[in-house]
Amino acid sequence: MYGYLILAIFAVVFIGISVVVSNKFPVAGVDDMVAAGRGIPSSLVAASVMVSWVWTTTIMGAAEAGMSFGVLGGIAYACGNSVPFFVLIPLVLLLRKKMPACTTFTEFIEQRYGRTVSQMFFVFGIGVIIYVLIAQCVGIGTVFNSMFGIPYEVGAAVPIAIVAVYIAKAGLRGTIVNDVVQFFIISIIMVITVPLVLKTLGVSNIYQGLLDVVNNPNNINYNPEALSLTGSGGLMYGFAAIVVASGQVLLDQGYYSKAIATAGSKSLLKAYILGTVFAWMPIPIICGCVFGCGVLSLGVGEGAGLSVTSEAAPYIMNLIYGGGLGSIMFVLMVFMAGMTTGGGCLSGAQALFTTDFYKKYVNKDATEEQTMSFGRKITFVIAAGVIVISILLKGKSLLMMDIFSGILFAAPTSALIAGMFCKTTNSKIAIVSTIVGLASGVIAYFMISDPDLNWFVGNILSLCVPAVIVIIGSLICKDEFDFEKLKNYVPDHAVNKEA
Repeated sequence: MYGYLILAIFAVVFIGISVVVSNKFPVAGVDDMVAAGRGIPSSLVAASVMVSWVWTTTIMGAAEAGMSFGVLGGIAYACGNSVPFFVLIPLVLLLRKKMPACTTFTEFIEQRYGRTVSQMFFVFGIGVIIYVLIAQCVGIGTVFNSMFGIPYEVGAAVPIAIVAVYIAKAGLRGTIVNDVVQFFIISIIMVITVPLVLKTLGVSNIYQGLLDVVNNPNNINYNPEALSLTGSGGLMYGFAAIVVASGQVLLDQGYYSKAIATAGSKSLLKAYILGTVFAWMPIPIICGCVFGCGVLSLGVGEGAGLSVTSEAAPYIMNLIYGGGLGSIMFVLMVFMAGMTTGGGCLSGAQALFTTDFYKKYVNKDATEEQTMSFGRKITFVIAAGVIVISILLKGKSLLMMDIFSGILFAAPTSALIAGMFCKTTNSKIAIVSTIVGLASGVIAYFMISDPDLNWFVGNILSLCVPAVIVIIGSLICKDEFDFEKLKNYVPDHAVNKEA
């Protein structure tokens, strides 16, 4: 009953918010739909960035990392996943300066490298969005099933359906307003929940349990590095997390949309630093060390209390609160995390299909109203596809899904970064580096038989091989791109000139 009530209440709340936003700020055109008029205050964007980067994986995957790598797991998750933001920040600042009328990163890619490379990046950009949405659905479905016994399929499908409705209704502005509401809900629940868990388990009991994990070979979770901050497994995961997050951040149009929507460059810098460092980083550290290590200390593991390690966080909350108020708060936190991330991703997909697909490949003479209509429809199509795939992935590890995604999406990032900063990187270098990098990472993953090593090597190759190709290719290439012409770029839709 509680689970269904949560789904029903928040469906009404967040769809209701989008109705209010769309009535108060009617979507005036394509730019207003996908870039919110380019005048959103930094405080709202900071809150939106924070919650959109709080995935279900941030909570449940970080807890799983805590189980797998001990106290270093959550720290490695936080540090590794934050690094790409410090690449994204100068990237978007430079993009706003060099190409003021730009709306999507694929628009920049087309002007910089040409239509073919832009199409390749479009595919990667949509791929990242679909993966992230799937991860949210799997996480929410797992939590609702574990905590309330609601069928996994219902828990996975309903939240993304809610998100699709309010994105289609109010566009990016509706996403940001909903994000701010969910920012406060997540923050309040974290402040209340973590002390309750620590008080119930006892910090000294957790420590003693971890000592047994370190020293007792008969412990199901035996790991000599569980209390180490320099353990090889945790450090390897930290490096892999950088690779994983690189593709997820740099190829996710949702972050570019919010950057474009921010009122000014100073506001943008402030928003992203506040949202990432001060608001987001503490969450995976806490989830890894409290939820993950808490489960480790209890002697519970996969096949011994858990069907899959992704259930670590909901297991400990169920154990402590038995379906009471604490469990409801935890479910709300995961639900909010998935909703905000899903909203950011779907708004990014809406922007990509609206500005970079419809008028170029479907209807070249479309009016802005026709273009917006297509953007709304494609939002529901993507949501439906994600729901089907998520149902098929029932029971899969969120952490391993996340790690494998790094191999798939890290390869194009070197060409993207070089394209912004280097004049001599050309389209051939971009294509070759991406294909070779992706192939090397995938081959390494499937050819290396050691499951403790293949994911690490695959991720490192997917990021580093393209970087080497881009650097060498750019040094020997004599082509020079004129960045000045980007300032004269005019998109197919009207842009807010006052932003």
